[in-house]
Amino acid sequence: MIMLPLVHIVDDDVHVRAATSYLLASHGFPTEVYASAEEFLDQANLERGCVLLDLRMPGLDGLGTMVRLADRRVTIPTIMMTGHGDLGTAVQAMKLGAIDFIEKPYQEEQLLAAITRALDLRAQERRRTEGRSDALARTAKLSPRELQVLQGLVGGLSNKGIARRLELSPRTVEMHRARMMEDLGCGSLSEAVRIAIDAGLSPLGAKCLEPAGNRAAMLPPPGDPCPKLSTIEPVPPAEELLEGAIDCIFLLDDAWRFTYLNRNAVEKIGRGRDLRGTIIWDSFPLAIDTLGWAELHRSAAERTLGRFQFFEPDVDCWFDVNVRPVASGLQVAFRDITAERQTNVALQMSEETLRMVLEATGDGAWDWNFETGKITMSGRFVQHLGYAPGELRDDIDAVRELVHADDWPVLDERLRDHLSGKSDTFACEYRLRRRDGSWCWNFDRGRVVARDILSGAPLQMVGTACDVSDRKAAEARAREALERLALAQGNSGAGTWDLDLETYRLQLCSRSLEMHGLSPDGPTELSDEQWRACLHPDDVASTREALDKAVQTQTGLSIRYRTVAGEQCRWVLGLGSLVPGSRDRAARFVGLNLDVTDSMEAECALQRMQSEIVHLSRVSAMGALATTLAHELNQPLTAITGFVGGVRRYVEAGEPNDRPSALEAVAGAERGVHYAAEIVRRLREQTSDAVPERKPDSLSATINEAVQLCGPRGKGRHGIDLEIDEAADRVVIDRVQIEQVLLNLLRNAIDVCETSGSAKQIVVSAVPFTGSMALVRVSDNGGGVLDMLKDEIFKVSFTTKPQGMGLGLSICRTIVENHGGEMWVENNQSGGADFCFTVPCQ
Repeated sequence: MIMLPLVHIVDDDVHVRAATSYLLASHGFPTEVYASAEEFLDQANLERGCVLLDLRMPGLDGLGTMVRLADRRVTIPTIMMTGHGDLGTAVQAMKLGAIDFIEKPYQEEQLLAAITRALDLRAQERRRTEGRSDALARTAKLSPRELQVLQGLVGGLSNKGIARRLELSPRTVEMHRARMMEDLGCGSLSEAVRIAIDAGLSPLGAKCLEPAGNRAAMLPPPGDPCPKLSTIEPVPPAEELLEGAIDCIFLLDDAWRFTYLNRNAVEKIGRGRDLRGTIIWDSFPLAIDTLGWAELHRSAAERTLGRFQFFEPDVDCWFDVNVRPVASGLQVAFRDITAERQTNVALQMSEETLRMVLEATGDGAWDWNFETGKITMSGRFVQHLGYAPGELRDDIDAVRELVHADDWPVLDERLRDHLSGKSDTFACEYRLRRRDGSWCWNFDRGRVVARDILSGAPLQMVGTACDVSDRKAAEARAREALERLALAQGNSGAGTWDLDLETYRLQLCSRSLEMHGLSPDGPTELSDEQWRACLHPDDVASTREALDKAVQTQTGLSIRYRTVAGEQCRWVLGLGSLVPGSRDRAARFVGLNLDVTDSMEAECALQRMQSEIVHLSRVSAMGALATTLAHELNQPLTAITGFVGGVRRYVEAGEPNDRPSALEAVAGAERGVHYAAEIVRRLREQTSDAVPERKPDSLSATINEAVQLCGPRGKGRHGIDLEIDEAADRVVIDRVQIEQVLLNLLRNAIDVCETSGSAKQIVVSAVPFTGSMALVRVSDNGGGVLDMLKDEIFKVSFTTKPQGMGLGLSICRTIVENHGGEMWVENNQSGGADFCFTVPCQ
């Protein structure tokens, strides 16, 4: 049974689904329609056809649907369709795998071309899959020897070349080749090679073993019949062994041609080229007359092993090379030793370079040789401690005698951690005794620069030493200032903070901890990451930027930021001043934190009120109203395009049996044209300051017209029932405006019913309300409206839809009030909502 190409239409608008399906059916495309992405993912047969997918839908949108398809590894061709397209969205859709992106209202030719292209892609993919399956099935019929012959043909070898590789006679190869062609059912060599490529066979390697993916067996001596595989113990294929090697390996034949390269060799010297079959000296001309050239020629002539190192100028690398003669030529294994040689050169220069650094540095430097136990310190650093050159011993015990007894345990622990590899760098602050008996604070940073290759034991360590006594004194003064500051802020409710600009460790008092959402009894010191975690994500970058700017400009700090603890958010005003360190560089920031949550909330409330006033004034402007009304034209124009295209197709085909369907489509298109024309006319009247004309009209006719524009009548899941009292029929209204109100309410009712998943029960009723007013009620069985939202939903910018503008119900109420009526919402007994409004009777 032939499966016809299927088009899946996923769109939340019922009219777009119906019109698009009608148009495609007129061109012979079977279709399936889905009201939501969730329905499509649950019910669609994703093995057939292509997808016409709407971008913006309630719930899961088009881009999210494509992500779900990718997670399921579904590769069905997808065409994105939207009335709100932009370049960024199109690029994002294409990155997710969409093959086309079209905008509503679409052109018929554009839609048909995109669908045809999508179905062609699906057919090509199916043919490729079927071709590979067929090729695997046909090659599975071959014997191991026939497979080897086929691999030789893939590698471009002649019968004689295959015979040399397999150590067989040319006559035997011809026999296996004839049987191979018969088993494959091929009539030509090109067809056999195509089947091999489709099956993924690799070219024949240098050894006559089975290719990867088949059972491998030792081959018999030349002239012996090939034994059955069941009698031979399997061994790893030669290519598999070569591919698994750590070294780069290639094979050369007697004419210096590459016959094989493993993956490592291809990556190192191939550089995007297929070197198989090329002469090595043509591919690497700069290697001619080098040591590599000479050694390869010597091994080839003398048939002896070779081992050498040389610089290959074509690839700019040093190689360690092993050469072994084989039956077919030479086997060359090599590895890149460029980094090792550079390291050796650097080590040779390090001693002289380090000596120069030790003398040139402004603070101090040291070099610790673990093999000799000698510690070399720069002369300037020794003089800073008050000692003469040569007066200090150059071993670790001498250094220990200078370190303060209270600081040695910390210094020793950090040093051991680094030497054992637990830390990347060594860093420690400790006190050293000067020659005059006074103490200076020293900050050491260092790193092991050489280790034993076998044991990993450290061989050499270098570092720098810096006198930080001035900074330590400034820190002591800062702590004293903080203590005094703590007394001052105790009764004001402010908190203190102290930031170390070297380590970015932050000290907070208990009050500041509370402001940051932390326990006042918890640790008072925070790392930079811990402090960032307390801030509101939107304020992290700006707060750090203000802090860095204050440090660079040597100015005070004043910044407001938010802290977050659970769902609670507080505003903090941070004030601070820099504390100078050594060499006039700032060492610390100290200051106060003030809780300004109440004042900020009041300010934000005022800003929200001002924003709402600005928004109301903008929405009330005719430009915003014109944009909204023009947007409403998108849906009727899309439906018109689909219906008219389908009718034209049936008329051209001359199928009389489809006359009722065509007439119904024409009627739907005429209603869409009429409604779109009335919107345009009303837009022209409003932009030209014309006064809308209200006149006596039929309420039942107005409601019927709105229902016809919105969807088909009748009972059932897709029906809209009418209950109109004749006593309420004659009203004085602007018909287009009241139709706009009804269309908005009906469309909202359809959306909420589809979202809730229940069968739609929508009723439009009209009854006398008072002596001079008629009451219109649009009822649904959706989820109803929360009591707290019954007034909010009529406000400008309030919406419950992901892509809503929050204008529909606000405009509806304005239209009704301009007619002298009122509009409100009630919950009904079926669990849904009743949207009610009144209009004046005649």
